[in-house]
Amino acid sequence: NGWLLARNLFPELDAALKNLVNREKPTESEVTVALCVATMNRLWQLRRALPMNLLHCWAHRKWCKIYVVAFSNQDGTLDFLTQRCRAAIDNGLLQVFITDQLPYWHASIAKNTAHMCATEDIVVNLDGDNLVGPHFLETLLKAFVEDGCTAVHFEGGDGTCGRIACWRKAFLHLRGYDEDAYPMGAQDVDLIRRLGLLPGAKVAKIKPGGFSQAITNTVDAKVACCSPAYGGIRWGRMDKANCELFRARQDAGVLVRNRSAEAIGVSCWR
Repeated sequence: NGWLLARNLFPELDAALKNLVNREKPTESEVTVALCVATMNRLWQLRRALPMNLLHCWAHRKWCKIYVVAFSNQDGTLDFLTQRCRAAIDNGLLQVFITDQLPYWHASIAKNTAHMCATEDIVVNLDGDNLVGPHFLETLLKAFVEDGCTAVHFEGGDGTCGRIACWRKAFLHLRGYDEDAYPMGAQDVDLIRRLGLLPGAKVAKIKPGGFSQAITNTVDAKVACCSPAYGGIRWGRMDKANCELFRARQDAGVLVRNRSAEAIGVSCWR
């Protein structure tokens, strides 16, 4: 908590603990939600963000699950999840998966893998460095159930561009994030644009209010785990190239991606 506050982030620990202590029974919802986290060698962020997110979601554990796919255990990520977060695993709120099928980071493949673990009605991409805050889930449900949104983009600060929520059936229809591109850059914007181009789409953008917080990275850190086969290309160049590629596909009406792949993402297991 102190580490986050020192970096001008507001985890609202008091609200999380009060909610944890005072609420005898979990909340109810007919619509279920999955928060999907893909992580590779980012324990220094995950160990600060995930416990806060678990606390803020605890009261809603009957209809919300947090799926975490660890693509490496070099920094002890799996040990942290299975030991320090054991109560949330035993309760069912936290669903942990691991895989060795993606040796280098590729954002689209990794995010697709995490999303494919979920079976809930709504899927939300939650980067491992993001903080959801105490009212995120209620705001999310209102947007979909009461306001009739088909997708929501919670964005308003550095590191939160990927906070995209949509109906799982729409994600599956689009076949997720585009895996045929550089491993970093523009994949989130491409997905939200494609969701907005679907028939009957209603996309909302929700800006700060405690929802758009993240433990920031350096630009170099964003591509640190990418394959050396890309020759050390920096994030800015990847982002620019992906923007142009994705825009061309959107303009050509190619909303559904990864058509030649039998499945999106890679295999993972508990």
